[in-house]
Amino acid sequence: MENNNFNFYQFLDEKGYEKEVVRERSGATFATNYQKEIAPQTWNAITIHKNKSFSAASPVTGLVYKEQIKPSTIEEAQAILDVIEKV
Repeated sequence: MENNNFNFYQFLDEKGYEKEVVRERSGATFATNYQKEIAPQTWNAITIHKNKSFSAASPVTGLVYKEQIKPSTIEEAQAILDVIEKV
């Protein structure tokens, strides 16, 4: 189901992800990292790149997604989290 109003960043925030913006020396955003502690001292990560693609890693399987198109629905986003939140 397509939802043009879906906001992946807000979805991550609502799911308990912490956000850290990584900046270039000029102050421009280089990337934005989202992480969540999915078990004690066990974190996963999603990186949003400058071109708005994302990469995501799981503590179990390592890098799972590399420079993929950002999800456009809750269902697509949840499927990504289902993979990277496994411990």
